[in-house]
Amino acid sequence: MKKVLNIAGAVLATLLLCLVSVCFILVEHSAEQPVNSPAPEAEQRLRGHVEQLCAQPRYGDTLEQARLYIEKKLAAAGWAVTLQEFTTSDGETHYNICALRRGKSGKRYIIGAHYDACDTGEGENPGADDNASAVAALLELAAQLPKGKPEHDIELVAWACEEPPWFDSADMGSAHHAAACDRENVLGLICLEMLGYFSDEPDSQPSLFPGYSLLFPTVGNFVAVVGNLEAYSLAKQIYAGLKQQLPAARINVPWAEETELFFSDHRNYHPLGIPSVMVTDTAMIRNPHYHEPTDTPDILDYRRFSLVTHGLVRIVTSLAWSM
Repeated sequence: MKKVLNIAGAVLATLLLCLVSVCFILVEHSAEQPVNSPAPEAEQRLRGHVEQLCAQPRYGDTLEQARLYIEKKLAAAGWAVTLQEFTTSDGETHYNICALRRGKSGKRYIIGAHYDACDTGEGENPGADDNASAVAALLELAAQLPKGKPEHDIELVAWACEEPPWFDSADMGSAHHAAACDRENVLGLICLEMLGYFSDEPDSQPSLFPGYSLLFPTVGNFVAVVGNLEAYSLAKQIYAGLKQQLPAARINVPWAEETELFFSDHRNYHPLGIPSVMVTDTAMIRNPHYHEPTDTPDILDYRRFSLVTHGLVRIVTSLAWSM
């Protein structure tokens, strides 16, 4: 009997070890503080983009002003800009803004951010973190990526219609874009979603995912990389680049569209077999100003925000200019 119990104990210990090993394969974080001093001009550019995008509500009739601003900045950075027009089920016409730099291989990386804000119906929502911050990062990518011809195509996309009432429907701008893309030749999708809100306060970071609270930091001073299991390799590459800039965390979990980890535009690319990753400050999980009138440009941490953006420039350069 003692021998049986010993064997059972050994099997249980082995299973627990395997479970812990799997957890640390799917989840990791870097708590150290890399020593980086972002250029003040980078912070100023990001702040300028956010303030401009928040000057008018990014929903209803004034959304067009944001679209024109984004188009202008992408074109000025030397990208070939086109509009993808689509009609939502309520008969309204909307536009995804697509900027392309062609490479040599015919393969493509897509980096995107939604440019609309949520009309809560309860007063103005500036949407500084959600999602002017990510659009500002997209514009900084357009300006700072190398000018030479990459190995792979790079497509920068500002999606419309991410917010309600279109969220989780075929009306999402990213759903239209995903349906039209050449999925066989897309190497990966990087979705930028809320990138500018950080906190050094204790317990400022609720758990990203049920059951993983012991494996993640409880201070909201990091940027998160989120993907499903199929995006494991891409998520690892992005995490490795970001943790050189500031504390970072990575989580790869099975696809589960009802969880907050998939509450953004990457949800429309996963089902097509495209490796899809979201980079985020963890959005509504961390930011108490989410969908509130207080989501204003002054709540963002532009120093850390610029570190995230600098890391993204280096990561996309490594991905798209690699042989």
